Formats: sequence, structure tokens, C-alpha cells
Amino acid sequence: MRDVGFVTSNPNKVRVVEVIRKRGKTTMKEVSKFTRIPEVMLRGVLEELKREGFVSEEEGLLKLTPAGFEVLEKMRI
Repeated sequence: MRDVGFVTSNPNKVRVVEVIRKRGKTTMKEVSKFTRIPEVMLRGVLEELKREGFVSEEEGLLKLTPAGFEVLEKMRI
């Protein structure tokens, strides 16, 4: 797993992580709506965040992992 730089290197990743935090468990469609990132583009961003362990998906619902919350805390320093 990478550090906060992995998320902050891409503004779309930051927006996605923040929306998921605010919404709790949410769908890709909702994340797309609130971030205004097209779903086609969002899929790649979410796959990277899931692969690195910041976001998980269960039954179509996205949520932050403990690592995702930790990155948000570090970003607020």
C-alpha cells in the first residue's frame, strides 16, 4: 500500500475519497454524480484506489477502508 502521495497526486482521487467519506457507503453512480467525473473515467480511479487498499466494494457499495480514513487524516495536517 502506498502513502498519502498516491491519493494527492491526482485531484480526482482526492475528490472520490472525500465523497465516499461524506456519503459513507455509496454507489459508483452517486460518486460520479457528486464528483462530476464520468463513470467511464471513474472506473479507473476506483480500481486504483481499491488495488492500493484505500477503498473497498461490497455488493456494489463503495466504502473507505481504515487506510482510506488514515490518508484523509494525513491530508488534513
